[in-house]
Amino acid sequence: MTSPMPATDPSRSTGAPPWGSPDPSGRMVPLPYGPPYLIGDPAAARRDLTELRRALARSGVVAEAAVARPVERAGAIAARALERGHRLLVAVGSDLVAHAVLRAMVGPTGPRWPDAVLGLAGLGRQDLAATFGLPEDPERLARHLLGPKLFLADVGRAHWRGPDGAERVGVFANCAELGYPAEVSSRAPGAARAGRVGRLAAALGGLRVSRSTPARLELDHAAVELRLAGLVVANGQFSMGRMKVAPRALPDDGRMSVIAFQGEPLGIYARSKNLYYGDHVPHPTIREYQSRRVSVDTAEPVTLALDGWRAAGGPPVTVDVLEGVLRVKV
Repeated sequence: MTSPMPATDPSRSTGAPPWGSPDPSGRMVPLPYGPPYLIGDPAAARRDLTELRRALARSGVVAEAAVARPVERAGAIAARALERGHRLLVAVGSDLVAHAVLRAMVGPTGPRWPDAVLGLAGLGRQDLAATFGLPEDPERLARHLLGPKLFLADVGRAHWRGPDGAERVGVFANCAELGYPAEVSSRAPGAARAGRVGRLAAALGGLRVSRSTPARLELDHAAVELRLAGLVVANGQFSMGRMKVAPRALPDDGRMSVIAFQGEPLGIYARSKNLYYGDHVPHPTIREYQSRRVSVDTAEPVTLALDGWRAAGGPPVTVDVLEGVLRVKV
């Protein structure tokens, strides 16, 4: 990934108050993006939000926090926070809460709030945070959130067919998935707290309902027909519950890393250990591409998930890239 961009002070352009925190000498040091506004999923409410707020308080920062019940409410909470002048929104918990906050910040045509910053507090439960190597413990994470560094990330844009036959459009920060990977990722947020047992349950649950299908995949410089067990169109390296599915994905290169699994879903499950370490490619049954635009159509309906959020409808699906539209706190 490229080096983080220099920080700017949003209070100069938005009129936001010059929030600060005390340094060791007691002097107030301005916070470059204002105090973090924490938005957690229901699982984070049990412990993570409290611990992160306490860690921020020890740094002299009082952070507002909200719990999205259900997690889909995170988008509305984020939108209200942005309207109130908050600019550093921190998604605490799973990729679902990060996805909902992203949708409040970035739409299909670009940023809704160009000066907003997305903070990621996965605390072991978020695939997107793993790509950036962000801290997992609250103390280090609090110090990280108060720093100035940013990363300009791309965002994926997906068009697909809704249940009513009309075209739907949405954005994603981490990945769009079809078939078995989509089934696993959409189960992973609820299974993450249970550790290895939960991840196994997500994998077996996805295996039980997944089938392969004939498909046509079109990319910038190739078009292939294959029997598709699963597809991952990745902006980040990790998906399916912290598996390094797309080891060569870079979230700022203007392209998506495309991993197409041929054969049957059981073949993907059988390589789970390789997927965790990212050494499943190259392999005769896995096709890997880099492309700015990806289109896929399948002979049979398959599940579509964006950042683990299960979309209504499915293929045909087309994905392209919105370059450098998301400011991520790193």
